[in-house]
Amino acid sequence: MTAFIDTLTTIGVFVAGLAARMGIVLVIALALLAPVLLALGAGKVFKTAKMWMEGYRSAGRMRFRGGLAYAPGHTWMKAEGNALKVGLDDLAQRILPWTVAVAMPREGQLVKAGEPVATLSCGERQVQVAAPTTGRIVAVNAEVMREPTLAKSENYGSGWLFAIEPANQEWKSLPFGEAARSWLRAEGDRLERFYEDQLGMAAADGGELIGSPDTLLSDAQWKALTHSFLRT
Repeated sequence: MTAFIDTLTTIGVFVAGLAARMGIVLVIALALLAPVLLALGAGKVFKTAKMWMEGYRSAGRMRFRGGLAYAPGHTWMKAEGNALKVGLDDLAQRILPWTVAVAMPREGQLVKAGEPVATLSCGERQVQVAAPTTGRIVAVNAEVMREPTLAKSENYGSGWLFAIEPANQEWKSLPFGEAARSWLRAEGDRLERFYEDQLGMAAADGGELIGSPDTLLSDAQWKALTHSFLRT
């Protein structure tokens, strides 16, 4: 019996020693990881704060950026001097699964509000972009011409498409600020209803589509989608 107790004692001492060593290793590992975890957390907080300062807000399921005017065809405009930079809003970039090629208008080209002026190709499907206002094209984004994916991934920033010099001040009547945010939220809800009507709930999971719109919709449905939301 004494030998058995001695054996158990030896095992207990070994286990306790092992646990203590493991605890020390764990403490050291946490001490080494703490700065990394803090840096990652600080980086996330900094990024969130930066986006907030840049005017990014939620609009339902859509991402909204303040300081911009929003056109019915889901493009935004930002005044810079006498021209307006134009890009895709969040709803348009959600419709666009990816971008492999971009066809831009010519500098100096005169365009009318609502007419197609640019085309973004996503494989077998294309998205046409309507001019948000009447005017003259004064610049196209060469960076997007070289890297078309920016039109989607950086749609509110460096992925802008072209700049237009407006022929009049009608663009100033388009939604801006909280009015634009409410409009984009309502448009996001309308897009969800469109998918539900056309595809049924079987195509969604928790409100998110399973797959890209271009693979889920027929040609007729895709045409109805782009006509209804992008006005082209």
